[in-house]
Amino acid sequence: MTRRAVVVGAGLASAAHLTALRAVGADVVGVVTRDETRAAAARRLAPEAQILPNLDAAVALDADTAVVVTPPSSHLAVASALAERGLDLVIDKPLAASLHDAQAIVDVAERSSVRAAVTLQHRYKDAARRARQLLSDGALGALRSATVTVPLWRPDSYYTEAGRGTWDRDGGGVLITQAIHTLDLYLSLTGQARSVVAAASTSRGRLEAEDTIHLLIDHGTHTASVTASTAAWPGGAETIHLYGDAGQLRLVGDSLSWSGDGGDGFRPLVDGSVDASGPDPLSMTAWFQSLYDDVFASWAAGAAPLSNARSGLLVQAVIDAAYRSAAAGITPVTVSEERENTCLS
Repeated sequence: MTRRAVVVGAGLASAAHLTALRAVGADVVGVVTRDETRAAAARRLAPEAQILPNLDAAVALDADTAVVVTPPSSHLAVASALAERGLDLVIDKPLAASLHDAQAIVDVAERSSVRAAVTLQHRYKDAARRARQLLSDGALGALRSATVTVPLWRPDSYYTEAGRGTWDRDGGGVLITQAIHTLDLYLSLTGQARSVVAAASTSRGRLEAEDTIHLLIDHGTHTASVTASTAAWPGGAETIHLYGDAGQLRLVGDSLSWSGDGGDGFRPLVDGSVDASGPDPLSMTAWFQSLYDDVFASWAAGAAPLSNARSGLLVQAVIDAAYRSAAAGITPVTVSEERENTCLS
């Protein structure tokens, strides 16, 4: 069955959603925006879609899927209104600006008997798929430690958009807006965290939330260090390095290499070329397309996709603990025990 989708919001991320939806054969029947410039951009990507002024107009189109690409602080209200009208949901990351609202979105979707997914598309890159398989096969043995780095650069002009990098609209800075993808991918490979210690800083006078943050994550069985910044000129690829007692895995961007079996050095397993360090989501359209393929096929089969909304609570809980730790003065904070507490298979 062909999905009839309406996209709510037409900001920066909407271009990747619109492109991927059309690539997987969905009918994009409407885009909700009152901004004429954004409406014109949406028309170029989805000329068949109606430009709509509000949610009521979107629901009237008899769509079965709503893609929520509004600011994170609005996700709970928007998702609730759509779920209560019976639309399945695809919510752009993060699920919400707070862990409380993220949990509420999952609850309202389940209460309304609709399906919900979150666009944490880095899970779908080839390097991530291969890494999951290697970990499942025991290629690393027991995981002992990990390092995660997200060295990005965003110029001051990036933060001129009203509300960007604020607590009220976005729920924080680099951790919840940019590094959430890499942190989520790491957690999807390694599982539930027990506690977090974090320190954050802001190097730009006009920016309210952090543009640099450091985390130490205790998993009980191993520890990890995470560093993320949008002040790391000129920027570079995300890196996840997993150290086991039988080998190592290193993900750099969408490339993967492995060291094990007593061999010398790292052996390349996946040679990727996507540059996801910039602010343009269109560079990751293939990952968005894989996400939508999985979401729609899983829903049709009555199964949960890799990116089901409940799975997004795992990273949201760690982000919540990190922000509470940084605010308390680099104090260990226990990660909330969400019902989704396992790594992804």
